[in-house]
Amino acid sequence: MFAKDSYWMKSGIYTMLQRVTSLITGFGSFYILVRIISKDDLGAWALFASVTALIEVARGGLIQNAQIKYCATATEEEYPKILTASLSLNIMVTLVSIIVLVSLSHFMSVIWHSPQIENLFYLYAITTFILILYYQYNFIQQSNLDFKGIFYSNLVRQGVFFLFILGAWMFNHEIKLYELVWMMSLGALLGTVLSYFFVKNYWKITYKLEWEWVKKLFHYGKFVFGTNISSMVYTSIDQMMLGYLMPVSSVAIFNAANRVTNFVEVPLSSVAAIVFPQSAKRIETHGKEAVTYLYERSVGLLVAMILPVTILCLVFSKWIMIIIAGREYIEAAPILQIIILATLLQPYIRQFGTTMDSIGKPKTNFYLLVFIAVLNIGTNYFFISTFGLIGAAFGTFTALIVFVIISQIILYRELNIKFHHTFIYMWRFYIDGFNIGLRFLKTRKLKG
Repeated sequence: MFAKDSYWMKSGIYTMLQRVTSLITGFGSFYILVRIISKDDLGAWALFASVTALIEVARGGLIQNAQIKYCATATEEEYPKILTASLSLNIMVTLVSIIVLVSLSHFMSVIWHSPQIENLFYLYAITTFILILYYQYNFIQQSNLDFKGIFYSNLVRQGVFFLFILGAWMFNHEIKLYELVWMMSLGALLGTVLSYFFVKNYWKITYKLEWEWVKKLFHYGKFVFGTNISSMVYTSIDQMMLGYLMPVSSVAIFNAANRVTNFVEVPLSSVAAIVFPQSAKRIETHGKEAVTYLYERSVGLLVAMILPVTILCLVFSKWIMIIIAGREYIEAAPILQIIILATLLQPYIRQFGTTMDSIGKPKTNFYLLVFIAVLNIGTNYFFISTFGLIGAAFGTFTALIVFVIISQIILYRELNIKFHHTFIYMWRFYIDGFNIGLRFLKTRKLKG
């Protein structure tokens, strides 16, 4: 019992440490970059990062969940066959993505008015090829419920990138964007080498590829793949549309405001990771009523956690932008106010996807995400054309409101989930927190 508890505690600690260090190194890199490179360069880098993130998230969606599912129940004979099929699928997807990326790189550099983006994508083809084994090793460790190596390899990969930027800042080196891509490749390479030492005992592949397993993995992961792409499109289309309709420097300003939402992402992803297995388990043992309770309670908890941050950002938006990006980006303050309001909708959207997956209806989430992604393109085009830079925030906010309305109708029909119940749980969270704090103060007073 104690060994089991110790195992889960260690796994949870490594997972949380990975998220926290990713947040710190990612924000630290941005904090320095925004001060030492031009707005045009920062805007180009933001667009480049949006596309590369889309590629990596799509690859993970197609392979990761399928490999974890089948490896968890595989026999000793099936295990190497699954790994071989997964690696082959990983290679095929990567090669296709490289071909598409290289083919579209010139086109993207033209529509985003940034010639240097083309060369960045060519260089990134090297990085994404290195990442084949990096992600494969991570998926294998997840399949075997071993998270230690994932944490350390991720730390090395992101640490190399951050340390280069920090060194450039300290020694007054003028950073070129292509140097950042080379650092991404170096970090991926070193992270892969380190990851191998954690995964070598699980690394068992065959020399014969069984296409049946490739098909199984593909068909299982295709909806997650589509969902991830749609999700990334609707979350990054505002920056992409800005790059198309306005100077690339406007993307830098918008991206600076958008960085604040990274701090909200930690509780969102953490609660989603906890709720999904609980929902999947409880629907089997307690029925849909238990899933209804989990959705309403988890969303209420998340809204309660995000609301103070939202109020803080609304009141002190100018000072927050000065602290995060400097006075040159103070014009991003009103954009931050709209973006931070939109984050209050994210718990409803994130937990909708988790709930649909747990009750066996991932297609519903996929189709809705595709619709919202297309709608977001239209709303962004209209609002940016009408209002300029701030229109990107209005466009995405409008699409998110439509998403919440439709998702709540679906949840009410499927699980009798009531929108207003989330506010009841939010209020209870504050009351419970107040009572706990009051009891703590009374205990301290009695001891004193």
